Order: sequence, then structure tokens, then C-alpha cells
Amino acid sequence: EIVKRAAAIVGKKPTPGTGTGGGKPSTGGSTTPARYQATINGLTYGYGANGPHVTKVGQALVKKGFGKHYKSGPGPEWTDADTRNYADFQRSLGYTGKAADGVPGEASLKKLLSTLPGKTAAPQYAPFPGAAFFSPGRRSPVITAMGRRLVAEGCGAYTQGPGPHWTNADRESYRRFQKKLGYSGADADGIPGPTSWAALKVPKQL
Repeated sequence: EIVKRAAAIVGKKPTPGTGTGGGKPSTGGSTTPARYQATINGLTYGYGANGPHVTKVGQALVKKGFGKHYKSGPGPEWTDADTRNYADFQRSLGYTGKAADGVPGEASLKKLLSTLPGKTAAPQYAPFPGAAFFSPGRRSPVITAMGRRLVAEGCGAYTQGPGPHWTNADRESYRRFQKKLGYSGADADGIPGPTSWAALKVPKQL
């Protein structure tokens, strides 16, 4: 009976990790590493996170000698390999337990990258002011910004400027831009419409 129980104990398989991220990090790669995410400075890190900031972390890990778990990469999607490599890096800093589970914290990330990347704000564009806005005598910084964008698009018809006054040069420049977009006839009359205005991407005036 004792021999049978001993054999049963020897043959019992270990319980696999749960993969919830609450346990200790994998040291041999046999258990599932942490799979929760952390948001730092507007950017997400941890399993499933995606973006150039993830690639940047992976490249920094490899550069510091913590890339042994990559089979290919690093890449823009955070995988278990990223988690395991980051856990190795955390342990090199003296972290243990959950503090070394492979999901970045602010302090370790700053040590790795020397700075904390931030989420880039989406560019703000001026809303379409309506076709009636573009009439003789109109003066606005929006018109100046529009003219600069037309010049940048290679459609400028200005002898001087662009400036804040709506002029025939603005209309001709805009007509060229409309033709560049494929408009013709009455649709290329030099008066902005909502679709062409959106395509021009005029910066919002603060």
C-alpha cells in the first residue's frame, strides 16, 4: 500500500499556471506568464497590446541582453515572449514576485527606455465653415492656414501670400486642388466643399 501511494505521488503531474497574471513569473517557460495589461502615459503594455511602442520595448530588451525568449521579432504585438523577456529584465533590477511578472511598471519602463513614451494626440483639423464663408471681403486665419496647405499640396497660385483675406488667388489655388482630387466642371469652381476640405486637412486655428 505504501509503495502504491509513493508511486502515485511520483507520477502526479504539476498543476499548470492559470495565466491570469497573479502568480509568479515563469523562469523556465513551462507556465503561462502574466496576461493582464498596464497603461502607462496613455500607452498599453502587456499581453495583446499593439503598436510601435511595443516594438520599441522589445528592441530595448534585446539591446540590454534580455531577448532570449524571442523566436522572431520583436514586433508590434506584445506576446508571451515579450512578457518573459521583460520579467528577466525586472529581476535584473532586483524585483521579485508580482513586481517581476513581466508586465511593465512605470519605474522599470523608465529604466529600460530612459524616458516614458506618451500617446501622440490626434491632429486637430479646422471644421468646414460652409461654402458661404469663402466670399469677397472675408478675413480669417483659417484662410491663411488653408492657403498654406494649398501651397504644400503644390496647388498655390499666389504671387504673394497666402494671407488672411479671401482673394482670387485663393480661389484659383483651391480650384487646382479640386482638380488634383479629380473634380471637374462645376465641381472644380474653387469654392471649398466639405469633402475636399476634409481632404485638405487644414490645421485647426487655436
